[in-house]
Amino acid sequence: LWEGIPDCDGLLAGISAEQLAEAHTRLLVLEVPAYESVYRSADGLLGGDISAAVADLRLRSGLSPVGENPDHLAHELGLLAFLVGASSDAKRDGVSHAHILELERSLLDEHLLRWLPAWVAALASAAEVPGVFLHVSRLMLDLVLLERQHLLGEPSRWELPLRVEVLENPRAGLVDIAEHLALASQAGGYFPRSALVRIGRSLDIPAGFGSRADTLEGLFRNAAHYQLVPQLCAALEAEAAGWESYWAGVPPQVCGPWLMRISDTRALLRRVASRRRGRTGSAHPWVRAPLPRI
Repeated sequence: LWEGIPDCDGLLAGISAEQLAEAHTRLLVLEVPAYESVYRSADGLLGGDISAAVADLRLRSGLSPVGENPDHLAHELGLLAFLVGASSDAKRDGVSHAHILELERSLLDEHLLRWLPAWVAALASAAEVPGVFLHVSRLMLDLVLLERQHLLGEPSRWELPLRVEVLENPRAGLVDIAEHLALASQAGGYFPRSALVRIGRSLDIPAGFGSRADTLEGLFRNAAHYQLVPQLCAALEAEAAGWESYWAGVPPQVCGPWLMRISDTRALLRRVASRRRGRTGSAHPWVRAPLPRI
């Protein structure tokens, strides 16, 4: 399978099938989940309205259900391949294929292009990613963008879930900030846990264990203890700034909500970094703020 992908030969040198399988599980199952709902939903959980919308689109396209989580990247790309093939067959046979193109537009504008760049960006920032994975993910994004260029019509505008102004809450603490940044739809992108660990190591502070939200909270607590909050915020902001380039070529009506959310997150991190230490000089104010868990 890998050998049939353009320009993969050099990237596969010295990598066994077992190593590729291990990397696939570690990255796509544990580190960077490939589900649309994880990136676009308000709670970051699988399923929900987004998954149901993809399932409905499959049915309208004439495909059978796939069970749980039809919003997985493999299923959405499979649906795109089916529609492209059906359109080509209809054109060859002289049959109207306008309805097929409309279904393809819906898949691209309302689903794939609303989250695929964010997923590719997350994969690129994860640790120990084989070059072939980065190449294939970028190739997928380029092909999806190229296919969209062949379709007529402008995509409709849309919005991410309502932004939570976490710092406007006077009781907001590190838990709230960490949970906010752990949600892709709030942060404007997805911080893989290995990227957070890498940032912690670069600042010589421990990241801790647990979920990504727990890891972020641990980073902020330890950064506050060692008076490195501005440096941590700068590193997280640099990570978020890197997400922007992956939206190049995506129609502005589609990428606009993400770019705005990234800008908001960068501003949030600058606000957190600007908070001064307490009068005692022993701790950062976010450490002493109440830390309610929701």
